[in-house]
Amino acid sequence: MNRRKIALVSGVFTCLLASLAVSAGDPRAQATALVAALEKKPEAQRVAEASLAKAKDALRRADQRRASGDQNGGALLEQTALEWASASELLDKTAQTEKELATLQARTTELETKVFRAQALVEQTVARRARAEEALSKVEEKGAKP
Repeated sequence: MNRRKIALVSGVFTCLLASLAVSAGDPRAQATALVAALEKKPEAQRVAEASLAKAKDALRRADQRRASGDQNGGALLEQTALEWASASELLDKTAQTEKELATLQARTTELETKVFRAQALVEQTVARRARAEEALSKVEEKGAKP
């Protein structure tokens, strides 16, 4: 039983390390992939236009730095491009979430209106019933007095 647990833990640990190695990959590749993915979405292009432009500009400048022999400056600019691309992604996610929120708020308002109307109908029905019971008791009293 202990061997299974050890094997399971070591397998999970290996997967975790592999995923960290993949996620900590080349900032340039990550930035390029994020920019390409966001450019496929018209809404993301609209919302994150400025930050996408800055990410592309940072990648362009990184190419220039690397071409001129400044590898450290190129690497820093690639990291900067990744930060701008990540900011663009967050802007896109935020815009999507705000859109969903607006939809949910509209639906909530609609449901609140329906509940309010239903409560008013119930109150009217209760009032009608009370008036009908009162009228019935008056009729019964008149019928019993002859």
